[in-house]
Amino acid sequence: MAFNDNAKKFNDQFVKDFTKEKGIQNPDITYRIRTDWETELDATQLFKDFINDPNFSKIDNFIIGLWVLDDSTISPSEIMQVILDNKDKMQHIKGIFFGDITYEENEVSWIENMNHGPLLQALPNLETYQVRGGNNLSLGTDLKHPNLKKLIIETGGMSKNILNEIASADLPKLTHLELWLGDEGYGFDASIEDITNAYRGHQPDHLPSLKYLGLRNSEVADEIAVALIDDPVFDKIEVLDLSKGTLGNEGAEAILKNPSILKLQKMDLHHNYISDELAAKIGALGIEINLDDREPNPGEYDRYVEVGE
Repeated sequence: MAFNDNAKKFNDQFVKDFTKEKGIQNPDITYRIRTDWETELDATQLFKDFINDPNFSKIDNFIIGLWVLDDSTISPSEIMQVILDNKDKMQHIKGIFFGDITYEENEVSWIENMNHGPLLQALPNLETYQVRGGNNLSLGTDLKHPNLKKLIIETGGMSKNILNEIASADLPKLTHLELWLGDEGYGFDASIEDITNAYRGHQPDHLPSLKYLGLRNSEVADEIAVALIDDPVFDKIEVLDLSKGTLGNEGAEAILKNPSILKLQKMDLHHNYISDELAAKIGALGIEINLDDREPNPGEYDRYVEVGE
């Protein structure tokens, strides 16, 4: 599976493509700036038009979609520079989704990215940041953000460099950390220690406000479940999300052996390969659990992450 559709909602707002002709008509909508094969618009110029719209100061969020046609090797550097050049106009922005790109536009494993650290540093009032595409993605080696509450990174294969950056980050208000770890065939190169360090950190007060931990779309979901046994992170999180990965019976048994699971309010395991017997035992734990999209009898080589290429 892949990203079939563009986002329909973001930060509890409906999404609409921005056009220069219509402009920003409703500030309660999240506008998406993108090019496509039908219009072949210059996304960078369209973004400039968006920023210069007289109603830009009234919006809270925006989305960057496909930024270039027919060349997956081009990074979003031009649009990133527009953001940095106009950061004074953007201090009111609360949410950005950078890379709302479907598989028909560009496979997630082909999306060429860059260092997003300067953007995060330039917009200290930002509360939600979502980015798609792991090639050359970076958040900066000294990530500090006073107000970021939600960080979502969607990849078909996440580099350990991203995990190491998060492990060293200073994000005191972050409540939602969602990492799509992916598959080795598409760039995943991290160890279990790299993954656990991302949310545990190198300092004892790392991510002090964390409530949701998503280690999603992972080919090492079983190993993650084992590493989570009696993890101190359960003293603060309310939701654990191991969905969209290759979680099977080994991971299910680790969940059942982990008494800290009962501290959770919810656990999301949808898209899994857990047997009927173990699924029934997990479903009886007494917390809200999503076990949908389950294949209980996969072949030896038939377990896949939901989003790879």
